[in-house]
Formats: sequence, structure tokens, C-alpha cells
Amino acid sequence: MIKYQKATHKGMRPVSLTILVLVAVLLLAAGCTSPQAGTPAATPVATVNPVPPATTSTASPAPAGLTGDWTLTTLGIQGGSAVTYPTTTLSLTMNPDGTFTGYDGCNNYFGSYTLTGTTTPKGQGMTVSGVGSSKKYCENLASQEQQYLNILSKTNAYVVDGPQLTLTGNMGDVLIYQPPSTLVTQKSNPY
Repeated sequence: MIKYQKATHKGMRPVSLTILVLVAVLLLAAGCTSPQAGTPAATPVATVNPVPPATTSTASPAPAGLTGDWTLTTLGIQGGSAVTYPTTTLSLTMNPDGTFTGYDGCNNYFGSYTLTGTTTPKGQGMTVSGVGSSKKYCENLASQEQQYLNILSKTNAYVVDGPQLTLTGNMGDVLIYQPPSTLVTQKSNPY
């Protein structure tokens, strides 16, 4: 009988070890596929017509009369009392997204604007920020360029009156623009 028990015991060892390994593998596999305690399983939610998230902007939408291409015709410095005229073409493009770009006769410039929604004695409220430009130096235009960008960066109001845009700085300096299509250009005399 002793021999029989030894043989049975030896024969059962591989079977019980195999069962133990099989149970461990099943438990391990079940642990990987079932949700952990305390973590709820995600349930899908059906959406009929998904709507993209709304984008937010700090700028008020720009009125159609403000946006577009403009050409500077007049600078009014010293509170608007000293009028000067640009010696070269200075352009400004007001974009509907609250940004602007332009050319000041020497460099390309850019920045952003925000409509404040207030009315001031000089027009509708506007702030300008982030004014920057390329860094080419044009000796004969440097003073005009500096004046222009200084007034532009301090803009606090605007008025669109027909084909004219006036930007007023916080010291009363003004920049007056017209659309390029309305400017009278001198035709050269063919004779």
C-alpha cells in the first residue's frame, strides 16, 4: 500500500501543479479585462448631431466697414494739430479675426486689435497690441515709420466715415486712411 500512495502522490503532483498554473493564468487574464474596483466602466453615449465646440475670442466681431485694405493719407501729430502727409505709401489691412498687417514704406508690420464696445468722444473704442515689424532700416523713412507705428500702437478709438478710416491715439494723434481704390493716382503725361 505504501507504494501505491507514493505512486498516486507522484502522479497527482503534476496534475495539481498544472491546475494551479491554469487557475493563476485565468485569474491574471480576468484581472486585465475587467474593470478595477471603484472605477466605473465607460458606457458609450449616442450623439445624434455632434456640434463642434465653440471657439472663444476676446475681440468683438469687426464691423464690415472696418475690415479690408486701407492706405494712409494723413498723419496728425501733436494732438492732431500738426498735419503731415506720408512721403511713401503706407498700407493697413484690418482682418475680421482681430489682427492687422501692413507696410510702412520700409518694413512689413503686424499686430492685433480689440474692439472695446465703448463709445468715446473720438469714436468707437479700440485697443491695439503686439505691434511688431521687420527690421530693415531705411534712413530717409525712419522718422515717419517711428511716428506712424507709435501712433498706431497707442490707438484707442476708430471711426469709419464713408470711405475714410480714422484711428485716434491716446494723445489725440490721428491716422487717416482711405481704401486704395478711392485714391486718385496721377497718370503720367504721355507727351
